[in-house]
Amino acid sequence: MIECSPVKGAFAPLIPYVKPYKTKLALVFALVVGVVVVDLIQPWLVKEVIDRYVTVSSPDSSGIFRMSALYLGLVLLSFGLTWYQDMVLQKTGLSIVRAIRIDLFRHIQQLALRYFDQNTPGRIITNVVSDTEALNNLFTQFLANSLRGIFTLVLIMFFMLRLNIAIALYCFLLLPLVLFMAVFFQKKIRAINSEVRHRLGLLIGFLAENLSGMAIVQIFHQEQKQQKRFDERNKSLLQSTILENQWFLLFFNITELLGDLAIAALIWYGGNGVIEGTLSFGVLYAFVGYIRRFFQPINTISQQMNPLQSAIVASDRISRTFMEIPEIKEVDGARAPAVVAGSIKLDGVSLAYRLGYPVLHDINLLIDAGEQVGFVGATGAGKSSIMNLVTRFYDVTSGAVVIDGKDIRQWPFEELRRTVGIVQQDVTLFSGTIMENIRFFQSDISEERVREACRLVGAEPFILRQPQGYNTMLSERATTLSAGERQLLSFARVLIFDPKILILDEATACLDSATERVLQNAIQRVSVGRTLLVIAHRLSTVQQMDRICVLREGRIVERGTHDELLLQRGDYWKLHQSGILLDEAA
Repeated sequence: MIECSPVKGAFAPLIPYVKPYKTKLALVFALVVGVVVVDLIQPWLVKEVIDRYVTVSSPDSSGIFRMSALYLGLVLLSFGLTWYQDMVLQKTGLSIVRAIRIDLFRHIQQLALRYFDQNTPGRIITNVVSDTEALNNLFTQFLANSLRGIFTLVLIMFFMLRLNIAIALYCFLLLPLVLFMAVFFQKKIRAINSEVRHRLGLLIGFLAENLSGMAIVQIFHQEQKQQKRFDERNKSLLQSTILENQWFLLFFNITELLGDLAIAALIWYGGNGVIEGTLSFGVLYAFVGYIRRFFQPINTISQQMNPLQSAIVASDRISRTFMEIPEIKEVDGARAPAVVAGSIKLDGVSLAYRLGYPVLHDINLLIDAGEQVGFVGATGAGKSSIMNLVTRFYDVTSGAVVIDGKDIRQWPFEELRRTVGIVQQDVTLFSGTIMENIRFFQSDISEERVREACRLVGAEPFILRQPQGYNTMLSERATTLSAGERQLLSFARVLIFDPKILILDEATACLDSATERVLQNAIQRVSVGRTLLVIAHRLSTVQQMDRICVLREGRIVERGTHDELLLQRGDYWKLHQSGILLDEAA
């Protein structure tokens, strides 16, 4: 991974990745020089043929043949060098981009959930896929073409000065004008390109949201409205892209026009020189060829403004992502307790997702190892926030979360994740087989262990009914499975890692009564020897807990067993009476 700061330049993220390939890039540099030299010898060679063997008193056909064969050889050599140069550059560019993508994805995975709360999936996807592809174009398009253009321009100036200093200096007068236009258009195109990439991210984010929520769109018959919103975003992207291309084409056509005007003036001036005998026809022909080549590299470089600006904007966006500091860090020398029992202590815990807007206030709670505690309360009371702290998805704003006598900020991430398992209401499954999803693509976990976990939670019967059993392929969202079946797979996936602390965050909310009874029986079996924290609205889920904590506005306002809390006729009783706690056991 890299560290960078804005002062290091537009391409700071590339520096560590380019260094390992400096030898190959030097080879590309040499090949570019070779191609340019070979190409620019060709007009000189034609000039020599005209002056030596054509416009003389006794033309030499054998000399013309030799020079023609040499010309053909130079063309074939140029072709071979160009092909090899492109192959080396393509492979190098793709290798660099691959390394950036790997580190970028690794870095994003280390960022706290707050980062994903503040950035849309579309922006993140654009950053990893589209922005890195723009950097690939920097190598495969801009680098080779710009280097070739610059060297071509320098060597053309050299050859033109050798042919005729006066005419060469006349042609060079156009350079300041072209450079001024390049700087002016570059600023314009860069600003517009930034807007293009921003609007592309919005479009990708909107598309991702609709694909993941297509069932909701169809249920509410919102296809036409969503189509209209998509069209608006697509039109916005189209307008920005058209505007960018208009500025680019304007610059390109202006430089083309200057080149044509220069050739017209050269023909008029040089033609008079040939008639008057002050200039040979071969030199005039060579100058026309060089003038065409003189503006060709300028046009080539101008054409690279688009990929260059895209790469600058993309590099800046990637740099900003790399500069995102993971809020949740593992301290040096972090060590877990020698023996993990599963006791939890919330010591004066407060949490604010946004500065100045706390969602938890001075929570004090001691949970013994092996104890089963339920958390209830109205939506937004802070139940899931407590679980976010225990799992260390977020760090406390003040206070401390202590497991087995040690602040979890002093725990290694691997040990903490192994100790605390969580089953959430929203189940995430991945493309792959049922077996791969349960063991989370860790081949060192045996199939028998997977089957045992599935039998324990009651998931094996429906798995065996699938076309290929445990080897049945699932799509990303596993739409062929019911919500309850997906939840059972999620429960089995957590249990396979044998956590000492098990958190169920509305884990039974999507289950029907029959499936919930299967899972409740499984919970009773697997909770033996584990600390169990349960967030639920269903009374059947929490009434058997050793303790129930009632939250209101980020504070624990009541504690006790189900019967004790009903007798208090407080918040728990009100929730029960209002129907927020659904008594399915009655």
